Amino acid sequence: MCIDRYPILGKYLNVSQMLNFIISALFLSLILTLNSARADFASNETSATGMCPANHKMYYIGANPPASTPSSLVVSQTLTWTAGQTTKSFTFTESSGNKTFTIAFSNILDKTTTAISAPPNAESPFYDSLSGVTNSAINLVHNSPVSATSRTNHVLDVKVNQSTSKTGYKIQDLDSTGATGQVPYIEQVDVSSSKGQLTFNNNFHTINAARDIVTARSGLNCGAGGCTIDAAWNYNLANIALNLKHNNTLSQVNSPHAVGYSDFYFCLAPPKLIIKKALNGNRVNDSDTKRDQFEITATGGSIATNSFTTTGTGSTITNGTSATLTLAENTSYTITERAINGTALGDIASYNATYTCTNATTGSTTVMPTAAMTYNATAKTRSFTLANTTYGDEITCTITNSVNNYNFSGTVFNDNGGITNANASNADIVTGPYANNTNYFNGVFDNTAPNAETVISDNDSTVDLTNCSGTIIASQPVAVNGLYSINVSAAQLAGYSNLCLVEKRKEGSTSFPIRTTSGSRSINFQSSTYNYPNNNFGRVIVENSALVLEKEQAANKCDITSLTDVSLKYSKDALNEKGDNPDIRPGQCIAYRITATNRANIPIDNFIMQDILQKKGINNATVTSVLTTPAREANVFNDGLSNGQNGTIRTISQTLPKRDKRIFYFNTKYGTTVDTQ
Repeated sequence: MCIDRYPILGKYLNVSQMLNFIISALFLSLILTLNSARADFASNETSATGMCPANHKMYYIGANPPASTPSSLVVSQTLTWTAGQTTKSFTFTESSGNKTFTIAFSNILDKTTTAISAPPNAESPFYDSLSGVTNSAINLVHNSPVSATSRTNHVLDVKVNQSTSKTGYKIQDLDSTGATGQVPYIEQVDVSSSKGQLTFNNNFHTINAARDIVTARSGLNCGAGGCTIDAAWNYNLANIALNLKHNNTLSQVNSPHAVGYSDFYFCLAPPKLIIKKALNGNRVNDSDTKRDQFEITATGGSIATNSFTTTGTGSTITNGTSATLTLAENTSYTITERAINGTALGDIASYNATYTCTNATTGSTTVMPTAAMTYNATAKTRSFTLANTTYGDEITCTITNSVNNYNFSGTVFNDNGGITNANASNADIVTGPYANNTNYFNGVFDNTAPNAETVISDNDSTVDLTNCSGTIIASQPVAVNGLYSINVSAAQLAGYSNLCLVEKRKEGSTSFPIRTTSGSRSINFQSSTYNYPNNNFGRVIVENSALVLEKEQAANKCDITSLTDVSLKYSKDALNEKGDNPDIRPGQCIAYRITATNRANIPIDNFIMQDILQKKGINNATVTSVLTTPAREANVFNDGLSNGQNGTIRTISQTLPKRDKRIFYFNTKYGTTVDTQ
């Protein structure tokens, strides 16, 4: 639009009286030396003119913001400018980090003023709506010195402190004039250096094939809003200026002209994620028939499960990068890795795993995860969680594996089935606390209710990794949480084909003396398997021992014919001369009933019951006791004793089934207190 320095003369002055307009377009210069980590996030989603791509968030500066909707969020602020100011930053303050948009004019030539500005003759650049020229815009007014060559009379750079998916603004009143036959200016805008794109009005403009240079048609002049151009740039890195040059391509007579810039905006994409895989060293399995590869999966929110599987051999990872994943704001995502070899599922525990997540977005407050990856022994996977991302985030997470040390771990636990110490001595397996308690003394660490068991936390146990022949390879005291974990390198295990874990108690320790598991566990060691968990050792206190022996006695006159005769009053009480039992004078008999109860949920093998008959002079005995009739149960005893002999009652070796009992009977005759020999 032609700007008349002398409004009373109007816009139809002869050429010699007109001020020469030079509209020079300011374009941002984008140096395309993108570092690969951030260039991966570049995207060019389609969008309407002056609008952001769907589901991207717009930050708008101007007088006419678009409506904000759930799928097209818009935040805005008013465009203001101090006359003569060449640079200004507009900051959007958000909890996710401040976003700053900077407008900068430079290389301003041929500045002049116009009386139609408010206030009149404002210094360029200035904010105003110039009557018949621009609306709510930052305006620049130029003279147009006579020249047959193109002349740049200002440059406009805009930049954002975060990477943007789109940036743009409107250019108002790019035109020409030539009412007297001489052309004072032909305005042009050029965004080619920063790979921008322009719209144009065919009635007033021409555009080049690349659509990045628009030139006014010679002599054609438009009114306010009649020849507005939209300038836009797709993905751009943080703090990289987008450059526009405003040129006057021809001036046959000097005349003032104005151009305006308005409706600035930039777009932030939903948070983006790229997952990468790295390997430090070689694979555990690396043969043509069995080679480890790594499958990485991202799940969460509304994204479809996305995964990729590596290829490569040795230490080389190929196909080790995911697609660029679009996330939702403030949503949690799980990134999981597993090892596979061929069609078989490997165990990721064979590898150490670390990961790092970095956010290329400057100023973002999104906290990157740092917690160690979680191992799932059932699925044989490791995973970590990424949460609370926000618009504009450009996150790269790299998972790095290295061959693991061999790990042998387990728990030393109290195998008491949750039975309290107060009830520990109860031998009743029918109605007491041991009844139907499948957790008690079963050799398994049952730490869930009911009857939950606990760890042994007295620090008295140590677990050794041995060669099963006494050589200790590594050793670790059991922690107060009852856990042990022995890590050894491949070099430490070189030459060993047999491995055992041996649990032992500290010298002098008297607590938990009874084992419910073997004290030595043989390991099925495979050089390609690195994790050996759940090698647990069970113990109980004396009162919780599996075997309970109860001895009862019944005095008799040596005339009984059956050891289970109803006349026998078996009792745990001491015998005396009173009560139901017969006289217990020397020379009489005492029958014994010994009950062996296995309270455990595992059988007792090689069980032998022994009972020493008393002999005068030994352990303060005053009489000698000998075996007598009736005969004992056949095929139960193998002590070789005959009636009339003193010695040790002993049963055959047998298995005492779990949660069962055996009863043994025999009768003895006591001698007199007088030594007749």
